[in-house]
Parts: sequence; structure tokens; C-alpha cells
Amino acid sequence: MMPSLLWILLPALVALAVGWCASAWFHQRKIAALLVQHKAARQTEAERAGQVKRQIAQLQAELAARPPARPSAGPVAPSRDPRTPAEVAAEAAAARRAAVEKLVPDHGFAPTAVANHGFVRTEVME
Repeated sequence: MMPSLLWILLPALVALAVGWCASAWFHQRKIAALLVQHKAARQTEAERAGQVKRQIAQLQAELAARPPARPSAGPVAPSRDPRTPAEVAAEAAAARRAAVEKLVPDHGFAPTAVANHGFVRTEVME
């Protein structure tokens, strides 16, 4: 009884050890590849950040070299529209309501682009 148990247990332990070593080797390779990708991504982001900093410095230098903006000539002339803002808003709301009412037919459903109530025209073939 004992020798047969050893013949089963020993190969199982060897298979377990070989499997563990193969798994560790495979995952170490994957981790190494991911670390290389991560390092490349960090270098790319560092280059982009440096480029952005250079562009910001260039834009700030261009803004500093620009002459200051001229002040406006005077106050803006008021509108000559005799209507009050409330009247203008009421007219705009009425125009929106009219546009919506024109789009929605009497039955209350929105119009569709499908003719013949969605069915294909059928013809009798002789």
C-alpha cells in the first residue's frame, strides 16, 4: 500500500513544482514586458509635458511682447428697439410655440418620413 502511494504522490509533487516554476517564469516575462511598456509611456508623457511647458512659455512671451489693448472710444450706444426685454422674450416664446404646433399634427403624434403608414405598397401580380 505504501509504495503505491509514493508512486502517486511523488509524480504529483514533481508536476506541481514544474507547473509552479513554469507559471512563475511565464508571469515574470509578462511583468517585465509590462514594465518596459510602462517606462516607455512615462517617457512619452514626460516629453509631452516638457513640450506643453515650452509652448506655454512661448505663448506667455508672445503675450508679453504684444502691445496693450486700446481702450474703447466710449460707451456703447443703446439699442433703438422700443420694445422692452419682456416683450421680446414673449414674442420669441410665441414664435417657438407656433413652430412646435406646426410640427405636431392634430392626432398628437410626430410626423414620420415613412409613407403608407409603414407598409410597403403591394400589388397583385397576374
